[in-house]
Amino acid sequence: MKFEDLKIKKLEFTIRYRSKMTEFPSRNKPYHIMGIQLSGSAEHYFHHQHFTINPNCVYFLNQKDDYDVKVLEPTEAFSVHFTTYEPIETPSFCVPTGNGSEIIKLLEKIEKKEINRSDELSMIADFYTLCSRIRTVYKKSYVPKDKRMEEIAEYIHTHFKDKDCLEQAAKLCSLTRRRFNDVFKQYYNITPNRYLIDFKIDLAKKLLKTEYLSVSEIAERCGFSDLYYFSKVFKEETGFSPSKY
Repeated sequence: MKFEDLKIKKLEFTIRYRSKMTEFPSRNKPYHIMGIQLSGSAEHYFHHQHFTINPNCVYFLNQKDDYDVKVLEPTEAFSVHFTTYEPIETPSFCVPTGNGSEIIKLLEKIEKKEINRSDELSMIADFYTLCSRIRTVYKKSYVPKDKRMEEIAEYIHTHFKDKDCLEQAAKLCSLTRRRFNDVFKQYYNITPNRYLIDFKIDLAKKLLKTEYLSVSEIAERCGFSDLYYFSKVFKEETGFSPSKY
């Protein structure tokens, strides 16, 4: 079932959420989440994509998608959590909208009826109207699947230690490096360089949680030939030195 065909099972709750942590994982969610960012900024890292939710971005976080969140600026979001009778095939997405006032008004109507426990049918009708509005925004910016880019992500995961990893990735697509950067960013909402760095740092975080490898060994396994450079990049990305992390 695609997002535009969803059939609601239950509206679990609406919430205005303020971030209290700088980094946290989201795993095995019992519901879908749909809403709008009111303030602040947070990055969401999925297996095959990454996006940044900024103010006036509407978003859908699919129940089946696990992700990690990195808060860039303290955030406030307004969302509705819900379940459906069938899984939704559409992957999680984030789309900026010029004016989010209509989305916010619909969420406020749903929230008010939920609190007062009144007119459930009208509340569900408001929810479907919200889905329609967000679907319209989403379709305007929809980017069709590009099998090349999905294969390139897998290539990067395998060859990230190669110095010419991204140059070879561009050649595999038969694209100039500049065009490759544009296509990759359009598909993943992130540059190839940023994607590669994020992948290396995420791997380093996992390895640093073990007790079997030294920092220099981890730097080498993550594709950093220089320990000083690895420590510098890691601290810039996480706020901690590798040893303190």
